[in-house]
Amino acid sequence: MKGKITLFFILALIVLFVSGCVQPPTKEQVEKKFYEFRVEYEKKKSQGYDVTEAEILARKAKQAFDRGDYEAADRFLNEAFEALKKAEPKETLTPTPEATTPSTPPTTPATPEEAKEKLSAVKVAVVYESITDYRSIEAMTDGAYKRTIDDVINILKETRADFVFRAFWRWQPVPESPAEATQNQILRGYTYEDLRQAIASIKEEMPDVIICGAIPAQKIECVERDPITGETLDEDETWAMALDPEKWGLGISKDEFQKEFGESQGWNYKYTHYPDITNPNFQKLILSWAKKQIDCGVDAIWIDLLFTQAERLRGLTKDPNHPAVKESYDAACKIIDEIHEYGLSKGKYVYVGTWAFPTVDFPYPPPNLDFVTMTPSSGEILNKKLDENEWSKNIEKVREKLGDIPIIAFIDWADDRAPMARFSQELSKEEQKEMIEYLDQFFQSKGIIFAYPVHGGWMGDNAKILSYGKSRVYDSLAPEFETYETIKELARSNSPD
Repeated sequence: MKGKITLFFILALIVLFVSGCVQPPTKEQVEKKFYEFRVEYEKKKSQGYDVTEAEILARKAKQAFDRGDYEAADRFLNEAFEALKKAEPKETLTPTPEATTPSTPPTTPATPEEAKEKLSAVKVAVVYESITDYRSIEAMTDGAYKRTIDDVINILKETRADFVFRAFWRWQPVPESPAEATQNQILRGYTYEDLRQAIASIKEEMPDVIICGAIPAQKIECVERDPITGETLDEDETWAMALDPEKWGLGISKDEFQKEFGESQGWNYKYTHYPDITNPNFQKLILSWAKKQIDCGVDAIWIDLLFTQAERLRGLTKDPNHPAVKESYDAACKIIDEIHEYGLSKGKYVYVGTWAFPTVDFPYPPPNLDFVTMTPSSGEILNKKLDENEWSKNIEKVREKLGDIPIIAFIDWADDRAPMARFSQELSKEEQKEMIEYLDQFFQSKGIIFAYPVHGGWMGDNAKILSYGKSRVYDSLAPEFETYETIKELARSNSPD
């Protein structure tokens, strides 16, 4: 009996010792495991494996991580890894002719002169990001509110839209079709097949409307995909594309620069990188994003922060004529030209736009842009008044550098301090309506097109006033905002029958 008691105490001590030594995983350890999972997941998915079970477990891991339960997150990730190991190849089906989306015939004039004449005639522009995400409204409200592609078309018709800005925003790798997509991507219509179908439906009813897609120049994931070739790019290949100021002998390392930029954007630079626009492989990748949207039927491409690399390197060198600045500027111009060339090869002229600033601030020949964008500042939104002198000065700069090309103003978004966050969270419904009316009148007086905020725009990670009580994406028809009727009235007055 004495021996059994002694053995019991020894085992108890061992259990206590082991439990004391095994510490729960830290936040950083779980983040690293998420990264490792994402790399393996993208590889399996690109190889045609059914990764549905792994996706479900990864979502559970993310939910646990978000509530600070790192131990549960780690456990779910381990199970997700096991599910990836056991994943089997999907059964591939050959689409029937009926299931294939017909290609959208070009509606943009083929010659630059005709196309630019059409763009100059635009009277009404709307922000609608994205034309494919209508299913998400019904899903997030459990059917209390619904929207279909026919509703989207009706909204565009009611507002008499000539130009749909940011109709599809490519922020992360886009699956080809719902068969390759996660449930969240399916609800958001975040596939190229959804984009093709939406554009085909809109063009059938509104053949002359200009649909503008959008891509970022400031971000690549650690695992990327070329949508033209289908090639998956691993973390070594994407890190090789990341901007390294030491390439020009500047006094900041690649890691330092990437870390600093990542922190300014709220992302971890080990998993998301700022790409080098002078890198030929990144040039090929960003062009593939544009080409794919053109193949799906967009008429215009807006590139976010296209000239920001040149601006940042100018800040580092304090010299606008430094080779690093000039090469970055020239590379950005080259992207514009190659998108134009690709559009013409497909039988239509594709418009290309980006931000007016810093584009017009460089001492080089102007890029061949078709339109540029500007935004009210957060302070101007809060004050409910624009700085007329500053706007007049900036418009004059654009005209001197780029000539009489269209300037499109919209309420920009990014984080909790951005103009859209201030507009949606700090102005009442009535103040929002009044602000839209004021902006419309102000921009008309300056010869600027105001892209009305119909749908789209991130209201901030910490937004409290949500569209339909659920979404941090602004929607003018949501009961929390109800600005659509004001927008519709203004748009119709600008484009009478």
